[in-house]
Amino acid sequence: MKCPSDPPYALIVDECTKYICVNNQLVLFNKSQSCPFAPGRPNCGLLGFAVLVNGDKCCPKWECPCRCSVFPDLNVITFDGNSVAVYKAASYIVTRLPNETVSVLVQECPAESEAALLWNFTSLCLVALNISHQSNHIVINRLQRRLYVNSRYAKPRFKKFGFEIYDTGNMYLIRSPAGLRLQWYHSTGMMVVDTDGSGNKLRTKGLCGFCDGDPTNDLTLADGTTVGAGEDPDVFIDSWQVPNTTGYVSHGRLRELNCSTSDCSGCLLMLHNAAFRRCHAFVPPSTFCEVWVRDAEYVNNQCVALAAYVASCHKFNICIEWRRPDYCPSSCPGALRYRACLPACTSQSCPDFDFDSDPDPEQCSGLTEGCECPDGTLLHRPYSALCIPPEKCACTDSAGVPRAHGEVWKASKDACCLYRCDRDAVVPVESDCSGAAPPPCRRAAEVLIGLADDSSCCPQQVCVCNQSLCDWTPPDCKYGEKLASYYRLDSCCPDYACECDPERCEPHLLSCRDDQTLVNTRADGSCCPAPICMCTSCPETPPLCRVGEVLTVDPNTTDHCCPAYQCECSCENISSPKCGLGEAAQLDRAFLSDPQNQCSCRRFKCVREAVCVFGERGVLRPGQTLVERHGDGVCLSRQCSRSIDPTSGFNLLRSVSTNCSAHCQPNQVYVPPKDQAACCGVCRNISCLHEHENGTTLLYKVEVILSPDHQGAPLVV
Repeated sequence: MKCPSDPPYALIVDECTKYICVNNQLVLFNKSQSCPFAPGRPNCGLLGFAVLVNGDKCCPKWECPCRCSVFPDLNVITFDGNSVAVYKAASYIVTRLPNETVSVLVQECPAESEAALLWNFTSLCLVALNISHQSNHIVINRLQRRLYVNSRYAKPRFKKFGFEIYDTGNMYLIRSPAGLRLQWYHSTGMMVVDTDGSGNKLRTKGLCGFCDGDPTNDLTLADGTTVGAGEDPDVFIDSWQVPNTTGYVSHGRLRELNCSTSDCSGCLLMLHNAAFRRCHAFVPPSTFCEVWVRDAEYVNNQCVALAAYVASCHKFNICIEWRRPDYCPSSCPGALRYRACLPACTSQSCPDFDFDSDPDPEQCSGLTEGCECPDGTLLHRPYSALCIPPEKCACTDSAGVPRAHGEVWKASKDACCLYRCDRDAVVPVESDCSGAAPPPCRRAAEVLIGLADDSSCCPQQVCVCNQSLCDWTPPDCKYGEKLASYYRLDSCCPDYACECDPERCEPHLLSCRDDQTLVNTRADGSCCPAPICMCTSCPETPPLCRVGEVLTVDPNTTDHCCPAYQCECSCENISSPKCGLGEAAQLDRAFLSDPQNQCSCRRFKCVREAVCVFGERGVLRPGQTLVERHGDGVCLSRQCSRSIDPTSGFNLLRSVSTNCSAHCQPNQVYVPPKDQAACCGVCRNISCLHEHENGTTLLYKVEVILSPDHQGAPLVV
């Protein structure tokens, strides 16, 4: 085929195939068949999709990306595909460039955090991200959903100082001034760090390793030395830990094994489940199981291992429904619901007029597990994590609370500032004050006025006093008085009274003796004080005088407040004792000879006599006897002995009782004695006793007869 006569001298078939004119002949040229590079994308496994580095679709040059992943369980896949696991709560440098540092804060998961309760991950959580570029500093707290720029709170989307930060509702998208791109998912905490994909390898350092395509130098310490293939990678992890930030320390996860020397059949069997087969072409099970066998957390916890594998598949936009209620279950807080696959940059939210641009589509690749708003609701803002019904999207008040059309709310503590949502605008609303009735003013000189206070939005009608309406004249007060006013409950007009005021009295200068005190008194009817000098209490009491002394006052001190007292001798004051029964007054010679008895006063004392005391009836001398006779013939004889009664101190009185009548015979009667000193009388016969031969005794009465021999004298027979 000859070339056409008119230019152009080529015929285009498609973007990669055309006919060109060579020696006046059209020759078919296919650029793809002449490409020196491999035609297909390489399989980059855990790193995700390969990236096009030359921009030529006909002769594309593909390379595995410089992509570092920090899984939710804190297993780190470096830029060139190595695997290390963080097991300490501390701050770590993820990647460092000459003028930029990216670090993360790892802490124990709070009890209410999603990572601890919902996703069955380890006890450590990726909490905060720090990016420093020159003098600017970015901090993002994932659990609080807060962004700080140079220590000041900011809302995403933030675009300044070379940073671009966007909260899609499912994750943070971050672009740094040095060309790093980060995806940080809200629910799982997974972080993916990418370079700009231009083909220029960044000379990075940190936990993510070198971005140079060489996996052998990934585990390079901060001092430049490299950890070999058979060495402990914990030294590498510790070298990129920020000093003095270590908190909780979990168990080390490294197992010095691989699938060539150890059994990986458990991992392969786990991944050959039908739910994961769609991802095998992108993340081969053999590739993941090499990571699995070296990680004790993956070997011991199947749910953690599968979550990491699924997260790797999400980089290829492969959705895997793998959780079940009885197998690695998940739940979401509150009314949120679980979704196995959420798009990275698409979330249902209210229109946000603050941000008029969308995130970079290149950063929106991938999926994630997470929680989303339930049916019939959507996010108020992507960065707020607040689910609301769509009608609440109409307005947002000054506190950031969503409002529906027609809704009225209070915008101040006193509830006086009211606003209403009018379609998409917030308009002020006046308070209705028409229903307030004025109070009745009943006090004298009281008037009604309107006042504004903090307790009501409407002016308050109150009753106040107007004393200009009072016509009472105050009285004239006397010397030493002041005018005082008092108010009654039923009147605004004061009642006046004159009261004493000491400040209106002239001072009185009065000098008192040392033993006196100045006391202010007040005369009847006067308000001003009249001072007088008064004695105070005496510090000393009068002395106690001894017997034979009298208390006298020193005549030189009779005009003093506290006169001087003294004791003087006076024998007349010594009284004689009144002695009792059985006692006799006797001169107290000990007192007479006492040196303190300077006046030689005589004093008597009562001493006991050597007598017996018979109650209050009298006394008996030793040897004397007192006889008492009773009508029944009993005689009681009391005789005073010379013995001393130790109880009373007097002589002992001995008593003897005798029944005198008991000694008389039946033919006798008892006759008391005529002598008062005698105790018993005599027995006199009044009949005769005769004892017969048979032993019986008879009593014969006395008979009197006249005998002639005795000239009429009676005879007793």
